[in-house]
Amino acid sequence: MSLIRFVCIVVVAVGSLSFKQVPGSTPAPSSPAGHKAGDDLTITYTIELTKARKKSIGIGETYNGGTKTIFVSNGLARLRLVSLMRMQSIFILPPGNEERTAVIVKESGKNKNKVYLTATQWKQYNAKYDQATCRLLDDTAVISGYPCNKAIITLADGRNITAFYTKQIQRSELAAVEPVFSCIPGLVLKYTYEYKKGKITYTATAVSKKQIDQGILKVPSKGYTEQPYQSSSANEDRN
Repeated sequence: MSLIRFVCIVVVAVGSLSFKQVPGSTPAPSSPAGHKAGDDLTITYTIELTKARKKSIGIGETYNGGTKTIFVSNGLARLRLVSLMRMQSIFILPPGNEERTAVIVKESGKNKNKVYLTATQWKQYNAKYDQATCRLLDDTAVISGYPCNKAIITLADGRNITAFYTKQIQRSELAAVEPVFSCIPGLVLKYTYEYKKGKITYTATAVSKKQIDQGILKVPSKGYTEQPYQSSSANEDRN
């Protein structure tokens, strides 16, 4: 599996960049009664690539120093990835529409496109995680001020992901936007994947429970070309 397929997320992911609402954009629901700042969650990760001895990372080097951000609010989630190559987001859409469960939005230079996924296509998109097993270990660490426990996720093809998670933050939306971590009882604040050219590490640098501008959860419309779902191309930036 190529590094480009591994680095996600969306996709990855983020800084001060955000999509503004434009005419025709898919609306996010208004804040329900009782919605407050503590209900929202924003996690920002840095991305670090370390190459193996005498190995060249090649095009993967453009992801080094990138940023991944996850936004959770009102039952919705967005994963945003920003690198030198592109900006990509995965939006988890409101439940109830089997024809539009998620949308992948990509922006690279002047090329802007989005792909809507049905419930079946979203399941296919994440099929590599279906048989994943998870070992929860006693090892501990403190990341971004949160006490964390260690976990080893083994995918069906034998690849391992080492993760540290905190039990102090749990949201069902996290598993929806990153199914690979659905077996972990908490928020993953650091994880590392080793591959033949080295390893890639995502580390949370900020965790915020401040209320999120709902415009961040709206799918952009103006200037974006809608494309059909194709399993091979859609998965190129996944873990």
